[in-house]
Amino acid sequence: MYVALGLKVRTGRAAVVAVAGPAKTSRIVGKTRIDVAVSFEEGAVFHACQELPSDKARERIESSRRIFTKRAEEGLAAFVAELSLKVRAVGMGVKAIKPLPPLESILKSHPLVHAAEIDLYRSVFGDACSAVGTRPAMYPVDALTKRIAAALAWTTARVAVHLAAMGKASGRPWAAEQKEAALAAWLALAASETARDR
Repeated sequence: MYVALGLKVRTGRAAVVAVAGPAKTSRIVGKTRIDVAVSFEEGAVFHACQELPSDKARERIESSRRIFTKRAEEGLAAFVAELSLKVRAVGMGVKAIKPLPPLESILKSHPLVHAAEIDLYRSVFGDACSAVGTRPAMYPVDALTKRIAAALAWTTARVAVHLAAMGKASGRPWAAEQKEAALAAWLALAASETARDR
């Protein structure tokens, strides 16, 4: 079965939703959560590095990135294998990404520490998608519904109704992060179908 995966990334974890096509009759065929950090202390890497010299902080961040990427790869591969899925595309909803300053500046600013951690986990899960054969397309999170509507020639209201039906049929959990991941997967699926038909 060909599917698209959608990811909603948070500090230390990602919600993952698998959506099977065709896009106009899409359905959710699997959901999971992949935790790559076992505690807040482990996951809040940049927070933990604020008291370290920059060279030690850089070493710790890179070591954590390698560990988290390996865990994410294993989690994604296990999810896909368990459901016997063939991944055609991956989507990830993201807020506006601004370039980050040098590490020394990041570690002096609490807002930048949070931004760097989200950036770290987007990168971790983006790299880990190589385990299932494709890097994620990054979509502006506030435009997911509009982009799906445009791709399918639907209204946004129809997209919302179909999303709600997919969520109800898939059961719990069905919180905001699963909805966003499902939208990202659905858009990636629609985009892959359009590309294939060209």
